[in-house]
Amino acid sequence: MDEAELSELLTAPGFFRFLAEQAKLDVEDIKRIYLLGRPWGLWPPDLDISHEAAETGVDVFTYLAALQPLLDMDAEEKEAQLAAYEATLTGGESTLLSPAVRVQVEKVAALSREDEATICRILHALYAYRQRVGRLSIQKVGESSKHRMEQDQAAAIAKLQRALAAELEQRKNLP
Repeated sequence: MDEAELSELLTAPGFFRFLAEQAKLDVEDIKRIYLLGRPWGLWPPDLDISHEAAETGVDVFTYLAALQPLLDMDAEEKEAQLAAYEATLTGGESTLLSPAVRVQVEKVAALSREDEATICRILHALYAYRQRVGRLSIQKVGESSKHRMEQDQAAAIAKLQRALAAELEQRKNLP
């Protein structure tokens, strides 16, 4: 796991750099468009990750790792809706068209004076960001659990060795 990558992604510069790379845009353009388009609906609307993680008594990475299967399903749905909207941009029709996607894309396009295809690329980048942070969180939690398990095993072995040494010492002292 690349803990440095996860730490970087959780900073504003890392966030914008990731989006710029994914959307194939300049970082400054990404910042401008992203700020104009807030809120983007990256996370499900009823999800307050930091608050809920604190309420459950776990760190944000553990919370994200636990939620990842649900977030993956949400991302698949959002990607399908976005793809349906993109099909309409090229003259196609879709039965999966979401009015919320259309409103978001057209609102941000108007505010930023960018075309809808560019806004769609940014949305794809945002979904990729969420997936990457989730995957890295799962790896971090898995490695932390493995490390704790190794520490627990080492402590158990040390305890057993001390007990054996004490028993050997007792046997030496017996007549």
